[in-house]
Amino acid sequence: MAKMGRPKIEEVKDKTITMRVTPAEYEKIKKYAQTHNLTITQVLQKGVEILFRTS
Repeated sequence: MAKMGRPKIEEVKDKTITMRVTPAEYEKIKKYAQTHNLTITQVLQKGVEILFRTS
């Protein structure tokens, strides 16, 4: 019988970036994430994608 489990992903995300923000910035990010039904990580990833597209 074949192994069961989570399928392998093509591009492994093994790098971590941390960022310090003010309480006001955190609340803005959190509120945006909630209103758009996203995680905070997804919001930040979208922001990075926009920066890469415009540069």
